[in-house]
Amino acid sequence: MNGKTMKKISATFLVAFLLCLVAVWPTAAAKTSAPFPPGTWRGKGIWTGAISNGQISAVVARPGIMSFEVQVAPDGTVTGGQWSLDPTDVNVDAPSIGVATGNISGMGGLGGTGSNITINGTDYITVDIPSLGVSGIEVDLPASGSFWATTVSCTFVQGDLANVARDEQKAAGFSTSVVSPFTAIRISAPGEKGNESWDETYVALVEKMMNVTGKPKPTAKELSDLVSEIGKFQAGLVKAASCADAPKNLEKGKQPYTWFVEKFTEMLNKILGDPSGYTGADISEMLFAAVQTGAVGSAAPDQEAARVLEDQFREVLTQKLNEDIANGNKNDALLIYLAAKQAGYKDLAGQAHQFAL
Repeated sequence: MNGKTMKKISATFLVAFLLCLVAVWPTAAAKTSAPFPPGTWRGKGIWTGAISNGQISAVVARPGIMSFEVQVAPDGTVTGGQWSLDPTDVNVDAPSIGVATGNISGMGGLGGTGSNITINGTDYITVDIPSLGVSGIEVDLPASGSFWATTVSCTFVQGDLANVARDEQKAAGFSTSVVSPFTAIRISAPGEKGNESWDETYVALVEKMMNVTGKPKPTAKELSDLVSEIGKFQAGLVKAASCADAPKNLEKGKQPYTWFVEKFTEMLNKILGDPSGYTGADISEMLFAAVQTGAVGSAAPDQEAARVLEDQFREVLTQKLNEDIANGNKNDALLIYLAAKQAGYKDLAGQAHQFAL
């Protein structure tokens, strides 16, 4: 075997390694005591993000959608289940090979327990390296790993398939932004056939959230529309019957669904850090949306993050009100007054009221 052939083989496996590093499920002990309650659960997770070590990088160019269905027995044992990963495009950039592209998909079974669901099966990888004349090389690798829930209720669970993958990426010397939020809904109790429907709007909603949060300057209307869709999704989570057979420490009905709140808070912090281009009316509408989605207020899952966000809103709205007063814009100031009153910013509300009314 000549050196050129060896170089192609080495490069191919380098790309395959990076593809797996971006979207894998390393096996590890679960870091939560919130198991999937007994029953049949159907869920979806979405892989996005990138890794880099300063020289080599890999980015998920097309989000990877993982679907799974798992059966959990009353004693917590996983008695069956299957998973599949839709074709996921990943771009790789390495000094020795330039830009390469790859595609990863997979399928297999599920085992373990409701506290730590294990994965087995096969990852199917296709690699293209134009600089080396490599095209359509296929590599099949064993798939293994595990995942678990971080928020649990009788009717739905949520978590992140990439929790341990990020630790593995960091251990390999990569910075990482890889995430894979998942939601699963309980479609039946143990031994029942159950409801075969699954709300596919979850995937569209996560993709829309990623799209809006990725924009430098999302509009107030985009945020408002997003909050409305999040509200509809959350309402749908509690339609299933309560599960009397679930562990006694679980509350029935809706638990805090924190992923959307976390992403929304992250986006608002970015906007408020540079509010140029937004009017007082825009910021006021964003504050209403923040209250509605639970990013601020007494219902916020992270009160410290909510307090920081509320302080930023107060500061920016004060700045916008001063601009309105200087420009004689009473309509804008009126909306600031309504937002400040709802948020409990008494001094700001009084100042806006005095000018606008």
